[in-house]
Amino acid sequence: MARIYAEGIAGGNATFEHSVPSWESWRAARAQEPCLVARDGSGAVLGWAALTPVSARPVYRGVGAVSIYVDPLRTRMGVGRVLLVTLLERSEQAGFWTLQAGIFPENKASIALHESCGFRLVGTHERIGEMPDGRWRDVMLYERRSETVGRG
Repeated sequence: MARIYAEGIAGGNATFEHSVPSWESWRAARAQEPCLVARDGSGAVLGWAALTPVSARPVYRGVGAVSIYVDPLRTRMGVGRVLLVTLLERSEQAGFWTLQAGIFPENKASIALHESCGFRLVGTHERIGEMPDGRWRDVMLYERRSETVGRG
């Protein structure tokens, strides 16, 4: 998982992070469930997906930010779709009613994947964060509301 995350960082269009955090700090920041790893028949990691709670406030307990990373050698093979569809199903089982995804405008594959899975663009944060190299980046905010959880 760390290798795939590092490759996403190196690609420059996946995250503002500049280095892979320790497993302990990465895990502590994520929701315990769902957290998914896709493997091939030999056990090699193809990709991973996880949710980060957007707030510690109880009123937002069902809102999570999506992270999804696929091995660059395994793109366009359906790995990302399987991960995201499974993440959607498991997130609802875990009580999440809204998922958010912050995506750089240049990450066309991630935008297409999220849109095809029911996420909609709700806005763009302009120059919201600075990359380690000093470039300021926009982030497009996508959202998907559950049709079953949190509709009461």
